[in-house]
Order: sequence, then C-alpha cells, then structure tokens
Amino acid sequence: MWKRLLYWRRLDAEIDEEIHAHLALATMDRLDRGETPAVAERGARRELGNPLLVREATREIWGWVWMEIMINDLRFALRWMRKSPGFTIAVIGALAIGIGATSASFSFADGLLLRPMQVPDRDRVVAVTPANMGAFGANISISYPDYRDFRDGSRSFEGLVAAGFSSFGFKPSATAQPKVIYGVFVSANFFHVLGVQPAPGRAFLDSEDQAVGRDPVVVLGHDLWQRQFGGSPSAIGSSIWLNGVQCTIIGVAPRDTQATIQWVNPSLYIPLAMSPRLGRENTLERRDIRWLMVRGRLKRGIGVAQAQADLGAISARLEQMYPKTNLNQRVNVLSELQLRFRTSPPTVAMLAMLLLLSLCVLLVACANVTGLLLSRARARSREMAVRLAIGASRGALIRQLSLENLVFAILGGAAGMAVAYAGAALFNSIPIPSDLPLVLHVSLDRRVLLFTLAASLLSTFVFGLTPALQTTRVDLVSALKAADADSSGRRLLGRNAIVAGQVALSFILLVVSAVLWLGFRNELTHGPGFRTDRLYLSSFDTQPIHYSEQQSRQFYKNLLDKTRLAPGVQSAALMSDVPLLNSGSVGFVPEGHRLRAGEQPFTVSNFAVSDGYFDTMGIPLLKGRAFLDSDRPDTPLVAVVNDHFAGHYWPKQDAIGKRFHLHTATGPLVQVVGVTQTTQYFFIGEAPSDFIYLPYTQNESSALTIVAESKTPDAGALAPVLRVVVRGLDPDMPVLNERTMRDYFTQRAVKSTDMIVETVASLGMMGLILAVAGLYGLIAYSVSRRSREIGIRMAIGADRQKVTRMVLRQGLILSSIGVGIGLVLSPFIYRALMAAVWTTAGNLSYAILPAIAVPLLLVTLLATYAPARRASLIDPLRALREE
Repeated sequence: MWKRLLYWRRLDAEIDEEIHAHLALATMDRLDRGETPAVAERGARRELGNPLLVREATREIWGWVWMEIMINDLRFALRWMRKSPGFTIAVIGALAIGIGATSASFSFADGLLLRPMQVPDRDRVVAVTPANMGAFGANISISYPDYRDFRDGSRSFEGLVAAGFSSFGFKPSATAQPKVIYGVFVSANFFHVLGVQPAPGRAFLDSEDQAVGRDPVVVLGHDLWQRQFGGSPSAIGSSIWLNGVQCTIIGVAPRDTQATIQWVNPSLYIPLAMSPRLGRENTLERRDIRWLMVRGRLKRGIGVAQAQADLGAISARLEQMYPKTNLNQRVNVLSELQLRFRTSPPTVAMLAMLLLLSLCVLLVACANVTGLLLSRARARSREMAVRLAIGASRGALIRQLSLENLVFAILGGAAGMAVAYAGAALFNSIPIPSDLPLVLHVSLDRRVLLFTLAASLLSTFVFGLTPALQTTRVDLVSALKAADADSSGRRLLGRNAIVAGQVALSFILLVVSAVLWLGFRNELTHGPGFRTDRLYLSSFDTQPIHYSEQQSRQFYKNLLDKTRLAPGVQSAALMSDVPLLNSGSVGFVPEGHRLRAGEQPFTVSNFAVSDGYFDTMGIPLLKGRAFLDSDRPDTPLVAVVNDHFAGHYWPKQDAIGKRFHLHTATGPLVQVVGVTQTTQYFFIGEAPSDFIYLPYTQNESSALTIVAESKTPDAGALAPVLRVVVRGLDPDMPVLNERTMRDYFTQRAVKSTDMIVETVASLGMMGLILAVAGLYGLIAYSVSRRSREIGIRMAIGADRQKVTRMVLRQGLILSSIGVGIGLVLSPFIYRALMAAVWTTAGNLSYAILPAIAVPLLLVTLLATYAPARRASLIDPLRALREE
C-alpha cells in the first residue's frame, strides 16, 4: 500500500519496462524463426494485445488500484471545489453552522449530564437508592446500618461503597486560622471497589474503618494537594487539622475524581468511622438517619435485574426486622445515567430542548446543503452526460460525487468545531453561585469530536445521496444537445419544498426564542416571589469547628439576636437553604390518609427557617400565623405551607389546623399554622410546586444562612457589620457565601436564564440565516437557469419592473408557505417544549406570531431582491445569442 501510495510513478515505469521487455523478447523469438523485423514486431504486438489494457490488467494484479482511483477522484473533487469557491463556501458554511450548534449543545449536555464516571469498567458501577426517591433528586440517601446490611448480605456485587458529603474546618497547622473545605466520609473499600487508586500514597485499610474515631487518616483531593502542598510527594505522612483533630495524610486521589457526587470534586476523603469524632453525631448506628450515597460494582455476568432482586430480598427482611425505621424502605439499583435523569428532571428537559432545537438548525443546514447540491446536479448534467457517453459507469460517477460530499463533510465538520468551541466557551462562562468545589467544565473532548464527525458524515451522506443519484440520472440525448436545460416546473418542486421547510423551521425557532425571552423577562420583572433588594446573606456551619448541639443552638440564637440589634439592620432571619439554589426534602403523610401496601410516603421540598423569615424575605402570609420564638422542640410541632400545597392536599378546605405525619405514616404529627404565597424555589420560571416551611428550632441543623435586611438600599454595607457580630461571638467561626441577594439572584437567575434565552435565540438566528441563504441560492439559481426565458419575455415587451416583480413573487410565495406552516405548527411545538422543561416562563401570545412573521417575510423578500434585480438587467440579445 505504501509503495503504491508513495512510489506510484516508479511502479508505473516498471510496468512499462515489463511490457517493452516482453515485446522485445517476443520480437527476437520471431526473428530467430526467420521472420522479417517488420513482420516480427507486428506479430509480437498482435500476440500481446492492447498495451494499455495489459498495463491496466497488470496494475490490478499488483493491487491497490482502488486507492489510486480514490486519490484521483479526490484530486478532481478538490480541483472542482477550487473552481467553484462560492458554492464551496456556502456548503461548508451551512454545515459549520448546523454541526457547530449541535456539537456545542451536545458538549453542554455531556458536561452537565452525560459524561460518564471516570472509573475503570464503569458500566458495572451502579447506584443504590431508595425506591421512594422524591422530586428533583430528594431522598437518595441510605443509612449506615442499612448500607452495612446490604454490603454484607448481597451476593451480586464485588463490593458496595458508601460516601457522605460534609464540610470541615481545615487548618494546615495547629495554630493556623481554620477555613471551611468540603470532603466526603467514605467506606474503607471506596477506592478499591471503584478502581481509583491514590497516587502518591495509598488507599484506606479495612482496619482504618472499623473502630469509631480511632484512625484519623485522610486522602487528599488532587486540587487541595496542589494548592496547599504544591504537589509535593513529601505531603504523604504529614499532618493537617480537621475540626480540631490532627489527621495524617496517607494518599492523594487522582485528578477529577468525582465518583460520588456529580460536578463535585471533594477536597479530601476520610474513613466513615471518623465521622462521630469529627463533629457529626453518631449516625453509624441510626437507621432513621439517611445520609450516605451508595455505589456498587456488579460481579461479572450479573445484571441490574439480578442485583435488584438480591437487594430487594434484603430490604424486605430489614422491613420485617425494623418496622419503625424501615417500613416501605425498598431500594432501586440504577445506572449512573438513570440516577442523573431521575434526580435532575428540569436539567434533562432543558438539555433535551436545546438538543432538539440544535437538531432543527442542523436539519435546516442539511436542507440548505441538499438544495445547493440539487442545484449543482442540474448544472452538471451535461458533464455527467459526456462522462456516461464515453464509457463511465453510473457507479463510478456516484462514487466520485460521494467522495466530493465526504470532503464537504470533513471541511464542514472542521469548521463546525470552531463554532462548537465558541459555544463551549459561552457555556463555561456561566457562573456557579456557590463556595462548593463544583466542577462543571464544558469541553470538546474525544466523545464530542466523535459526535461531530458522526454528525458530519451522516448528515452529508443522507442529504447528499439524493443529489448524487439525480446527477447521474440524465437523458444523454437531451443533455448533450443543449448547453443547458430549463429547470422550471416540476424540476424545482423538491427544491421549493426544501426552502419552504427551512423558512418554517427558522420561524418556529424564532417563535420559541422570542416567547422564552419575553417570558423570562416577565418572570424577572415580577420577581421570584421574594424580595431581592436590601438583603445580605452569610452562611455558617458549626460542625467544622466541633460545636456540640447545645453550642450550635446557642450560637445561632445569639447570632440572630445580635444581628437584629446591629446598626443598619432592619430585620433578620435564619434559613437552612437559599432559594433558587437548593432545598431539603422530607417525607410526610397527611393525617387520615392510609398508605396502600408498598406505597411510599409523599415527599416534599422544605426549608427550616426562624421567626421573622417571611417578613424579612417579603413573602406574603395568606392565612394563619408565621413562626414564633416560642416554637421550641418541647412545644407541638408546627409548619407553614404554601397555597399550592394547601390546595393540593386539602382542596376547598381551610388548611389551617390540618395535620400530617412527618417522615413516615407513623411519624410525629405536625400542625399547619400558616399558609404563604407560592414562590419560586428551584429556578426562575418554574411551574408552581408544593413546599413547606418548618421552624429551625424544631429541625436543628449545623449549617444555616442568615439573611439580614438593610435599612438603606445598599445591602453590601451590612458585610462589615455582620463580620463584627460574628467575631464578637466566635473569632474562629468561618463565614461562607457572603453576598447580597441582588448579586446572588443576578448570578443564579438572571445570568443563567439569559444564557438559555441567548442560546435559543442564537439557534433561531442561525436557522434564519440558513433559510435566507437557501432562498437566495434557489432564486439566484432559478434566474440563471431561466435567462433565456427572461430574455424572450423582455424581447417581446416585458419591462424591468415586471421581471423584478415576477422573481420577487416567486421568493415571496415560498417564504409565505414556510411562514404559514410555521404559524400552524409553532403553538403546538412551543406548548410541548414548555411542558417538557418544567417551566411556565412565557405564554404564547398570538400577537407574537405576526410580529415575527412580518419581519421574516421582509427579510426573505430582501434576500430575493438581489437575484430579482440581476434578472431585470439581463440583455435579451446576449441571452438569446448565448443560448
């Protein structure tokens, strides 16, 4: 192959030498038999046959002829593309836009959802979650005793691992000021089962996770190792302080180890047996406290269904043994992708919408390429006829045209990568409003490159096959008799349909982007249901500095009291979570409701808040009362629900005084004392959802956020005030996530929604550009093919205005058909998209449709004006003479 590729000229010379040598020997043989030189030479040539055929037959015997044919076809394709630069640029540009938009959307979906775990043989790694998983990934954790029973009793797994995310007060030395970092408590077999080996250093030993609090060892995350120790191997064996406990570093995890929590790159790993000593209450023997994420590696030959049956039998046995804590606590075995889809339905829906719209742009681009190739097919009919007439096979011509399409695909895919790179840069610019070690990187890795290559080849092959077949299906007589043929009438029907379809798709894309933009603008104008001005946020966690429950309770009480008395503070409140960022979830069963056999308790999202929360946040209280300072752990349990929750579970009834069981059907009863207005809890523009508030004094947590209302419009002025308050309570208390609510809301809601709207609008504009280019190309081609007809019209009296109107009318009819199709389909498609993406942002007002249709028609009319003007300038005598 390499000889044929690199030394083909020498090999051809060798074939010629062989043929000449054979002729010389045959001539000499005849001379020896007494023939004259002339007769001998003629006889030798007659015996050999046609030298050219012999030469080709010999080349075929030597092999790799197909490669030479392909190289020659490739050279011809490149030469033809160089001679038609306008056509080449149009095809490559259309493919670049369509493939680039699709690849950028895929890279975003890959980074956000689809990228697999970075562990060996990842297909056998599965997640074990409760069967009663709540909405948005609530309740995906398992208690340590249940994990231990699953680990010891299962026969389907090579191993089961557990991990629990936590914050720590980190000090590189005993005298340093502590700062908060985030890591995970893990079972000793964590690295071994997942196949991730620390380097340098080692993983945990089984003995280091057996005795509670005995072995203070730690494996550093790669980023913390680089940041704190400069990546030096000498860090192994040294000590750090976590929550006041001296811990020995035994290893460093590989870079980007995200084997437990998607997007989170932990700073360190600690044995689970150390959790009680490092500040977390002793949850290792509590079945009712579920805080661990469980993963397992299946044995070879074992499927998910077998593992499900295995763990199902164990969970049924635990339900019988521990009915108070394990009633209806069954588990599911899910792949990592299934878990992500179930825990992030809004994310899945939004990504599906972006991918679908990107595919629409790709479809418009491919339709554009098809139209261009069909136009070229008609223009090359004479060339194909000549080739067929002199002996070329139809298969050879199709091969030649397919190779040209392949070159277009490769060049278009390469140009599309530049568009995809720009899109990835846009997605990476989205800020994440959190101090957590989140890793969300949109990159054009090997998988995205393969996707781009596949999209390039598939789109060009599918949409280039029909033009290739049509190009080689010509009438030799008619094609050879005329230099050109009329392409009006039925011959343009397919191209007209393609252009009309392009206009319809671009119209739908523009409608979706416009309604989304108006909807999100409207949502942002009306606000999320709570105030975003004059508020300042600061978060705290007492666990890293090893507070007891009593110390934590007293710290937050003092913090709230002193903040309310601080200068410049109008009001203040505590909350367990920040709206639009995250929330807790809790199981419940309304009083009087009987769960059917196997039915799980309902799950609802919730915040734990202090008294004064609703006034500070500006959330209207519709009925009843808010929480009071007198709501204590030793008083009856109370809750405040939103009006959506009240209408859902007690329709046409007064929810005040109603009660529900917390956690399980036999859990403690909680009485509803107030009903608030439904706000937005997860993302801007979300559909109304159920939500409850619980008093933080009855649902204590080590991590809380204080929100303070400023007396002045400048909420940032409260930052030094709050720092003084905290230093007065405890100088060693780390302060997290300090920001104004306005800044937080801008990052979390405004910029994120702007990115979505800008992406959709960009897709719409790409579709419009492609549709306009396709319409322009079709009209320009039609004018060039109808030059003789237009010349005759002008010769018999048609003026330039009539010719211009005739061409403009053709473009206007096509764009009107496309807009009409879009007007019919866009309401249905928009409603389907909005239902799928869990949002009510933007209602499709029918006034928007003509507001988009009229400018679109004007733009398409302008696209046809240039070829229409060119048609009106045709010289009748010159056109007739050329024909």
